[in-house]
Amino acid sequence: MNNHELSLFLTENIFVLKDEVREKLAAAQLASRLELEEENTDMLEEPEAVPQRPSSPDPEPIPYEGEFQKSIMVVYQGEELSSGTREFLLKIFRAVNLSLKDIALVSERSLKDSNEDPLAQLSPGKMILFGTIHHPLMKLKKENYRIMQDPLEYFFADELEELEKNVPLKRNLWDTLQVFFNVK
Repeated sequence: MNNHELSLFLTENIFVLKDEVREKLAAAQLASRLELEEENTDMLEEPEAVPQRPSSPDPEPIPYEGEFQKSIMVVYQGEELSSGTREFLLKIFRAVNLSLKDIALVSERSLKDSNEDPLAQLSPGKMILFGTIHHPLMKLKKENYRIMQDPLEYFFADELEELEKNVPLKRNLWDTLQVFFNVK
């Protein structure tokens, strides 16, 4: 910021005395050498000429359904599941000994609305993505039903409504789930 831009914020003249600046610098250096606690360094006055930015608010948590007890994040395409598709999905998870209490069921809409990184915020151990979602998570996709290990264990599958109607796709999903969850 140059002097002209600074003058737009400050309406009164500011005087800086060289001796005061030296004293403050010396005090700050001494405090850092002695590793004083933050309380003691607060006694050093900051110049008021520099406006401080308000701290950013905490990110809003990504809304999900379930209790996420086993750190498994399941993302599906769209805003919400129809009752039939929801029942189909829960039936799939019952087949691998999981229930809603074990997973975080996240809609594509929840991801879009939150603008947060779900991997950083939820830290899932495993993740399954159903369908094509419009989110940066899609960069992780190589091909459907291929289990990947980095940055976590995950795989992509077809859209749930398509899976519900297509027997060969259901077989692909079942084969992948057996390996993914070590079920025989």
